[in-house]
Amino acid sequence: MDDISSLLFDAAERLLIDLSAESAPDETQYLLNWRKIEEMGLPLALVDTERGGIGLEPRDAFELIRVCGRHVTPFPIVETMLSNRFAADAGTKPNCDAVSELRDLSERQREFAALGRAVQMTGALETILSMTVEHVQDRCQFGRPLAKFQVIQHSLARLAGEVAAAAAAGDHAVSKLAEGGDASLMATAIARTRIGEACSMAASTAHQMHGAIGYAREHRLQLYTTALWKWRDEFGSQASWTRLIGRMVLAKGRDSLWPMVTAA
Repeated sequence: MDDISSLLFDAAERLLIDLSAESAPDETQYLLNWRKIEEMGLPLALVDTERGGIGLEPRDAFELIRVCGRHVTPFPIVETMLSNRFAADAGTKPNCDAVSELRDLSERQREFAALGRAVQMTGALETILSMTVEHVQDRCQFGRPLAKFQVIQHSLARLAGEVAAAAAAGDHAVSKLAEGGDASLMATAIARTRIGEACSMAASTAHQMHGAIGYAREHRLQLYTTALWKWRDEFGSQASWTRLIGRMVLAKGRDSLWPMVTAA
């Protein structure tokens, strides 16, 4: 990561913190906030500089998507970033207008978008973990913090393990995509499958430890878990990516299974 990318991430983090603090902005405020997103250049973050974008390296580009995942907002930032990337690849001039839905994607575009969504989910998982750690440290039962109870510690350790595994799967897939070659599709499928599993476990565990308050409209946990459930089924469901892994493994034959596992 170079200094420019680091500065962009820090600025984006501060902006997203401010935007996520606002609940249900009206139309005027929504447009004003989107203007701030435009001015920072986020909609063009995945577009090459020759085409008017920021031109981040692949790993930095996905790290920015991860930053977006840490702060759930009502703005389709990642969708617009992806839309502009695909438009630029097709020779169409990208723009900064908000794009809430991606349609008619090619297989290669769907793979790229699926990996982007996976990395975005890891960012949300990291926030859920941080939110849950803070809650069990502050919330007391029977005269002591929840974090002091062994059953809570075990659940928290499992949650942290799932988040770490999800992040590792996402990082591995991004590395394979940056390298190019056929291995990137398998890595993306594995990432989507593993991260999807982590999302199910993390959402369940986090809500168990938060109790009823985690479902309240005023609490931000429900925004993140709802987003995870939505993102998990976009650009291919967890089941479809799992089946793809199975088909790819079977196509290679049994003698290629162990080399495939060790290479991954």
